[in-house]
Amino acid sequence: MQMVLWGAVLALALVAAYTDLRWGKVFNFVTVPFALLGLLLNSIESGLEGFLLGLGGLGVGFGLWLLSSFLGRILGGGDIKLLMAFGALQGPGFLLLALAYGALIGGTMAVVVALRRGLLAKTFKNLGAAIYLRSAGVAPMDMADATEASGEVRLPYAIALGLGAIITLVVRELL
Repeated sequence: MQMVLWGAVLALALVAAYTDLRWGKVFNFVTVPFALLGLLLNSIESGLEGFLLGLGGLGVGFGLWLLSSFLGRILGGGDIKLLMAFGALQGPGFLLLALAYGALIGGTMAVVVALRRGLLAKTFKNLGAAIYLRSAGVAPMDMADATEASGEVRLPYAIALGLGAIITLVVRELL
């Protein structure tokens, strides 16, 4: 059963990366079935404990959505739902590791793109201003606002999150 769950993570990562690259979003019709599949397969494999594992993954993803909303759209809705589906398939610990690896990959992608387009200094200046204004309580932080003025280049973040999930699968297997 674990191989089926791994295959589902891999399929979800690839499909979400493709849709984000092609259409600029991760669709609900991609994430929702995988989340339900995760709940079902975990329930079949481990009964109530498996169901609660998947539900915990959904819950942690929902918590990330709340946090992201509070901090000002750090992650898009499709990215959050992608993480929730990963959590339903493999549990909350997996979701958090996939997010950590995905953040490292996404940050690297952003720096490379910003360097190639000559936007890095301007982007950090605008990001610093947005963080200062949010921490001072003057204005809500919106990551889109922090990057738009510097000629934002949209990054298909589902690629980074999908790679983060795949790396998490490999690392868990090796340990």
